Amino acid sequence: MDAVFQYEIPVWHPLVVHLPIVAILLGAFAVGIWAVRPNPYRLRSGMMLYGIGVLGGLVAYFTGDPMLEQTEGEPIVDMLSPLHEDLALYALVFTALTLAGLFVYGWYDRRVLALHRDGWSRGLMRAGLALLAFLAALLILATAHVGGTMVWGVAR
Repeated sequence: MDAVFQYEIPVWHPLVVHLPIVAILLGAFAVGIWAVRPNPYRLRSGMMLYGIGVLGGLVAYFTGDPMLEQTEGEPIVDMLSPLHEDLALYALVFTALTLAGLFVYGWYDRRVLALHRDGWSRGLMRAGLALLAFLAALLILATAHVGGTMVWGVAR
């Protein structure tokens, strides 16, 4: 065990990126199920997973620069890092918008729709949030693919 403590991890980005990826993908799944079969548990699950995704995404985004500094000069990193960073920012924005939308829906559902019972507006809001969640998940997958290519990619 002493051998483990003789070393340090110089950059945290490769370790922290996995949490937001998993949280957002599971969150998109939860929101998709909630959109079709709504109940408060599924809504709260989506909120929780997207909240973890936003927090984890922020940590991953801000730990990317030290990783970039360490790998500077690698041709594949120099070529793909601007795309990776842009995709990460877009994914983070869409994830935050999804989380905000879920909170607004939760508030709106309790306060306004409880008075009207308008099924169409609820269904449209859920469908829109499911679409937003799906787009956030696609952006996360694209970001992860570009990041994986930077790490594991080889020329054809």
